[in-house]
Amino acid sequence: MAHAGDEAYLEESARRALPGEAVEAAGIFSWQGLLVAGTVGVAAGATAGDLLAGGGGEAVGAALGYRAAVEAAAASQGMTVRLLVVVTPDSVRVLRWEGDDAGAEVRRFDRATTDVHVSKMGLSRILTLHDTVTNESFALHGSVAPFSVQSKPDKVVLHLLTTG
Repeated sequence: MAHAGDEAYLEESARRALPGEAVEAAGIFSWQGLLVAGTVGVAAGATAGDLLAGGGGEAVGAALGYRAAVEAAAASQGMTVRLLVVVTPDSVRVLRWEGDDAGAEVRRFDRATTDVHVSKMGLSRILTLHDTVTNESFALHGSVAPFSVQSKPDKVVLHLLTTG
């Protein structure tokens, strides 16, 4: 994915999408709900691939099933598969990531009233934002894997949100 590891590019994209906002960090994450959709898609795709190919098509079917399921799940919620998480002094914004640029905002959290929780899942991090006023919660999936291009910007976002 182009630009996923380029902190300066992601931050500039966020500034274009949020004119007048002081962008502190930006990283590519995905909605945590896509993990469930992907699992269902893999199972359905593998079964279909096996049936259609007469055996041996499971891997291709699983990959296609995963992609179709996560895209459909994201679209059903008004999101893209990849999301740009933007940290400003006052808020955490979650924007659609459309190709190589930030798109429309899908969620906004006030930093003063939002609890941030980060949990580990292997080389991934689950970032949960919980607005204590509205009681809205939103969980995102990011990477800290050293081989993942998006891990450096994700680590910056996670650090800012967990240290102040």
